[in-house]
Amino acid sequence: MSERPTEGLPDNGADTPDSQGGTLEELVDRLEAGALSLDEQRRLAGFLAAEPPELVMAATRHESYSGPLPHPDLLNRFDDVTRRAIVQMAVDEQAHAHRMRERGLEGAIAKDRRGQRYGLVIAVAGLAAAVAIAPFSAVAAGIIGTLDLFGMVALFVAPRILERMRSNDAPSAE
Repeated sequence: MSERPTEGLPDNGADTPDSQGGTLEELVDRLEAGALSLDEQRRLAGFLAAEPPELVMAATRHESYSGPLPHPDLLNRFDDVTRRAIVQMAVDEQAHAHRMRERGLEGAIAKDRRGQRYGLVIAVAGLAAAVAIAPFSAVAAGIIGTLDLFGMVALFVAPRILERMRSNDAPSAE
């Protein structure tokens, strides 16, 4: 769809060649090219003055701003003490967010380490049980050892494989 200023205007015959040549469209084209002579400017003004009164040109400006601080123009309207307090609140909030993210990561790492230690204890206990039972029943020892090793694989290896598969299936954020 064209973004011409004359698009959608009522056709009142003003867009026909005048006696001096040049339609409204041609004059607008020359205006966009920056090659409008003084005489053509007068003719364009005549076209625009001849348009019906419903023709209104409007311009809007939309400005959007987001962040922990107000827009700089708004912030500058405050006195120095208030400005410092607002900036200090933003600094404190950012430091708090960083601390919370750091604590969350430290907690996740500690949880993983604890799980690995417990997994090692369980694995060693299962293998020790299999070794202790082996002289009495080789089949029972084999079952206990197999379940122990299979459990460790399922506990530690399978989640990593599933995590990789999920990250490969997820759409990339571009």
